[in-house]
Amino acid sequence: MENVPAERFRVTDRALAALRAAGLDPARTFVVVQHVLGCGGSGYRLLFRETPLDGGMLVGGPEGLRISLDSYSFRRLEGAALDYDLEKETEGFWLDHPDAAFAAFC
Repeated sequence: MENVPAERFRVTDRALAALRAAGLDPARTFVVVQHVLGCGGSGYRLLFRETPLDGGMLVGGPEGLRISLDSYSFRRLEGAALDYDLEKETEGFWLDHPDAAFAAFC
């Protein structure tokens, strides 16, 4: 597993606060980002766990949080940020990515 600069993938203050509110300790948590294919095309799955992906790339985040990305996600998500949406209808974690064209939900 290779460590890379945190500028490659950021974590917003909202997302960090939401992690803590969910009872997760940033210093003991890996945010796992995996590329997936689904009915709306391709996208990314976010998981929060205590271990990284086997063979993934590791990016350091705030307060000891670590982001573990599969190789496809690592190549495609430079400049992305993990954020948290506070709107009632869409509340939850999401990836803010500069190259994203749209989001599709099924």
